[in-house]
Amino acid sequence: MKYFLYIILLFLLLSSVACSPKLSGNAPLLYSQSVSGNKLISSERLEALLPQKPNRKILKLPFTPWVSLYQSQLHKIPKWEKQIVEIDSVFLAKTKSLDTISQAYKKLFAKKEKKIQRLNQKLTDGNFRMKLGELPVYFYERDAQNNVEKIRLFLRNRGFFNAKVSYKIRPQLSLSSISKKFFSKKKEKYSNDTSIVGAKNVIVTYIVNEGNGYVISKNDSVVVADRTIREILKTHQDKSLLKINEYFDVDNQNAEKVRIEKLLKDNGYFLFTKEAIRMLVDDRDTTKRHAVKIITNIPSKDYGIKNPLYSKIFPLNTVRMVIDGSSPMIESPVVDTVKTNGVEYIFVNKKYSTKLLDTKISIRPDGVYSSQKVTDTQKRLYNLDQFKFTNVNFDTTRGSLNTTIYTVPLDKYNLGVEFGASVFQLVPGPFANFSLKVRNILGGLESLETNIRAGYEAQLGFLQTNTVRQNVDLSFSTSLIFPQMLIPRKWASIFENYTPKSLIGLGISYVDRQEFKLLNFRSSLTYSWKLSNYQSFNVSLLDLNLIQTPDKTSEFNSYLDDQRKIGNNIFINFNPSFVSSVSGWYIYDDNILRQNKTSKYFRILLESGGTTLNFIPNNRIGFLDKIFVGNIDSLQFYRFLKFNVDYRIYRSISKNSMFALRLNTGIAYAYDKSGVLPYEKNFFVGGPNSIRAWRPRRLGAGSFAGNTDYRFEQPGSILLEASAEYRFKLFHFLGDFNGALFVDAGNVWTLKNQSGADLGSTDFALDKFLGEIAIGTGMGLRLDFKYFVIRLDAGVKVIDPSNPKGKRYVLNKFNLYRDGTAPQAPFLPVLNIGIGYPF
Repeated sequence: MKYFLYIILLFLLLSSVACSPKLSGNAPLLYSQSVSGNKLISSERLEALLPQKPNRKILKLPFTPWVSLYQSQLHKIPKWEKQIVEIDSVFLAKTKSLDTISQAYKKLFAKKEKKIQRLNQKLTDGNFRMKLGELPVYFYERDAQNNVEKIRLFLRNRGFFNAKVSYKIRPQLSLSSISKKFFSKKKEKYSNDTSIVGAKNVIVTYIVNEGNGYVISKNDSVVVADRTIREILKTHQDKSLLKINEYFDVDNQNAEKVRIEKLLKDNGYFLFTKEAIRMLVDDRDTTKRHAVKIITNIPSKDYGIKNPLYSKIFPLNTVRMVIDGSSPMIESPVVDTVKTNGVEYIFVNKKYSTKLLDTKISIRPDGVYSSQKVTDTQKRLYNLDQFKFTNVNFDTTRGSLNTTIYTVPLDKYNLGVEFGASVFQLVPGPFANFSLKVRNILGGLESLETNIRAGYEAQLGFLQTNTVRQNVDLSFSTSLIFPQMLIPRKWASIFENYTPKSLIGLGISYVDRQEFKLLNFRSSLTYSWKLSNYQSFNVSLLDLNLIQTPDKTSEFNSYLDDQRKIGNNIFINFNPSFVSSVSGWYIYDDNILRQNKTSKYFRILLESGGTTLNFIPNNRIGFLDKIFVGNIDSLQFYRFLKFNVDYRIYRSISKNSMFALRLNTGIAYAYDKSGVLPYEKNFFVGGPNSIRAWRPRRLGAGSFAGNTDYRFEQPGSILLEASAEYRFKLFHFLGDFNGALFVDAGNVWTLKNQSGADLGSTDFALDKFLGEIAIGTGMGLRLDFKYFVIRLDAGVKVIDPSNPKGKRYVLNKFNLYRDGTAPQAPFLPVLNIGIGYPF
């Protein structure tokens, strides 16, 4: 063991020599930097102020291979510059006798420009190895001094008026020094010498003494010349962002000015701006209490002289909306003017329903100016998906506002064609999408959206997983979208501020899988609205599906018969079926464009299937039964309840790393006499977006041991799964190459008496379900092109509940190579290829 450690240290010593970066003059590399001594302000917030970021290291060892990789190519820069000069010289020699308008000259010129452009690109961005590497980050004393001032100013602006900040520097031990101490028999203590002369790497620590933080003791002192403004501020004082007994913060102070500006603009003060506000911090006689008083002054200094109309309330005189559909192709535009509820609509070569437009416009004549109503109007018109943009202009002639809403319509017809391919288990699946959108199809701001999809996509068989085949997938759907709630007007008006939409949909799909062909006719009625940018609701009052499986293979029929014999009613799902449901779901997502440091996603679904059947004799719909002549029981009806919750949290660890956590759970219960759920209403686990150590839909149910070859899909009525993933950046080349380490856990179970006579091991029970949680782990690679992500994950099993108790830990059986023996197959890594992140 001792010799092994010697070999490792020798290897690292040689590596450090090989990877030692070149220093810039006498400046050492910034090895690391940190903040200490702070108690109330987090180190994370203070370290974010430091613009210098240390170079990446391996396991915090004192060498930076990425810097060395970059610097190993620096000698090529003079070579590239010399090549540019030589290319110019050769070009001049070759073209000396050529006419500048001749084809020969143009050809040589284009060739020269292409070569020079390539070399200039290298001078700007570096070659491939330089792109993989990174520029060295050096330490300079002036940077540390500037950082001290930044931290001190930051603390002062957060109420720590007496904060003290300093810095300390010490050299980082080189690997050779570490190895000398390791091999030396003398025990020496490392001297914490602050001298950095000759040091290659330095460690910088910023020492912070926050002192006493000052809190706000009073914030109702309003010194305002205009009485009406003073009363408005007093009335809304409880909404102030400067809270009593909270630490003073300049950011909150600036936000409070913005709040006051918006408040007054919403009450008619068109020309008021936050520059009119002056907030004084009174810290007299606060030595013992460490508190300050905020005094709000309006106007600030000479602002009233510069803008004497800051305190004037502007009434609205006229409101006009111009929809400009003019085109250079139309010589004589048709102009139509209509007046509705005081708003004048001017249509140029276009015509829309003024009755519906009127519900989208909050700005009204004879009212007063309100910035919130302007914003609401623009948002409502934009969400119609009928106009390219919406500008609201005001004319202040004669002390009142004449309002013009100007907009340009989008094209009536929008055709889209998309070709692509998915990849599953290394088998490509080409597909094509065709879409057509027709705007304002009925003259009432409606949109008709039609989609046709054709795919030949790779998928595992229902019974077999040893082969991946390409299946035919065809679908046609059309939706008529109304920009309002199709309910009585007195109720619909409640939703006007929440981007309401009603969707009536029809569709048909055809799937040709290995074992069967499936045909599905669908119709739906869905309402949606948004409470905010983060919260949205959807309610589907009608979702009807008529499903047929006209053709099944003999092998699949045998499988269904076998399941029937053991009491499993899965065969019912492949009879002609009618599935109807009413559902609603709520979504909260506070990370628009994934920009927040910490963000959450929450989705809750409630669904009731076959509800109306409870009010019909025999729980059947007669005219549908007649379509399937012969046996009255030939058409399968379903009644069920379903509940599902999906919660995710994303937490940034650093600029280039993130931790993501997901919890997904649900229950579905069939309460008709068959006790069977529609097949796709079951829960499934396993696959690229679930527990990645198992193949898609193959895990479970419970501790069922009859699926150790993972041939069959395993539906369940109860779902519990969780995933934790650490995501980090590797390098950038064409796109971001990112890595991931993950752990997945979960399973599905059946409800008691719904699993079949011989499948009791699949039932959920409180005293055993924890022992039936499957666990998988693995690592992944993601290629992020910003617009889409290609994902590759390799998962291995850790706990397999299909094994007997005491033998469920299987990570020690993991094997990278298939030796042809069947028992070994379950312990091979499962490779998942997907598009986008798993959650």
